[in-house]
Amino acid sequence: MKNTEFDFGRNCFDLLRLYSAFYVMTTHIVRHILQQEVSSVFHWWNGVIMLFCISGFLIPASMERSKGTWEFLKKRVLRIIPSMWICIIVGVIVAALFCGFTADKAFAQWLLGQLFFIRFLPQPDFITNFGVGNFQGNLWTMIYTVQFYIITALIYKFLKNKKIGVWIFVLLLSMAFNLAVPYLQQNLYETGRLIVSNSCLTFFYVYFTGWFIYRWREKIVPILSRTKILCVILLVLRGIYCEKTGVRLGEYQDMIMVLLQCMLTVGVGYSLGKIRFKFDLSYGLYLYHMVAVDIFVQLGFIGNMKYLIMVYVSSLLFAIASYFLVDRTVAKIFKKTSGAKYSGIETEKPVPVKIPEEEERAMAMQGVEESDF
Repeated sequence: MKNTEFDFGRNCFDLLRLYSAFYVMTTHIVRHILQQEVSSVFHWWNGVIMLFCISGFLIPASMERSKGTWEFLKKRVLRIIPSMWICIIVGVIVAALFCGFTADKAFAQWLLGQLFFIRFLPQPDFITNFGVGNFQGNLWTMIYTVQFYIITALIYKFLKNKKIGVWIFVLLLSMAFNLAVPYLQQNLYETGRLIVSNSCLTFFYVYFTGWFIYRWREKIVPILSRTKILCVILLVLRGIYCEKTGVRLGEYQDMIMVLLQCMLTVGVGYSLGKIRFKFDLSYGLYLYHMVAVDIFVQLGFIGNMKYLIMVYVSSLLFAIASYFLVDRTVAKIFKKTSGAKYSGIETEKPVPVKIPEEEERAMAMQGVEESDF
């Protein structure tokens, strides 16, 4: 890898991922435990947008480091699927303990749907009667994450060496897809609406913005790290404008605000120095906070700040258990079968050795492999 104006591995994306998990947790915990909504200002730096952008920025680096498409997909599947499946099974067991259990064909179909990202199947009664009644609704982003990985495997290498004009065209096209979603949902038949609703058309431009910044990182990242204050000012001004006028360009969130958030995410990511967490609990917090929320709602522990704090603590304990019992176990298995480092998770203390400069850069990049949501 050639020298660039910045050190690719010197970032604080671990910290930003933790913020993103906190963002998602807080919106759900406040809504269901305090029975309130967080301020709209809280959504101006949206944790979901941040995660999709970070994923788009880091996943191409993972693709480039992988020996081939199969290894890339294997790493990505092992990173997200085992922990998610265990979380779903834990959620079902907890719901069954509180509300009873009914095993029939409909339940089997629903469970398989949950495991393989088909979330629109009717819920079993004991699931609907448990907690908030929407089983692990926080996992809605996972179907888009998987699609992002597949698209990366299919087209990134083809697109990588194209001129910047091609990249700008694809970015604009992905933004047009976002704008087309409401029209498609209104005019397609039910099957078409389901396909559109479960496709990544709404969010692909966010992920691709991360791609775009990564591809031209030598020029773009130094600029973003110097102009983050300007991005904050523009983001606040656009947020105020949207709040006062009710104008919003695009689906899910205003498109201009989204692009500003993406620029701010990468700019901040390279402005606070290298911040690494030995234990990355962000994914576990994202997965398990709704399990904790459902338990507290089922018990009637709502409407009090002490319950909110207890849900945060419970979510943290779930995340710690998931990290040590699932993530590290999968990491060790992957390392034994492939001899590769898995998602930046260290399972053994490294022995200091003197290594060539090029290899050192490669290892620095390896250490920032994305821990996706």
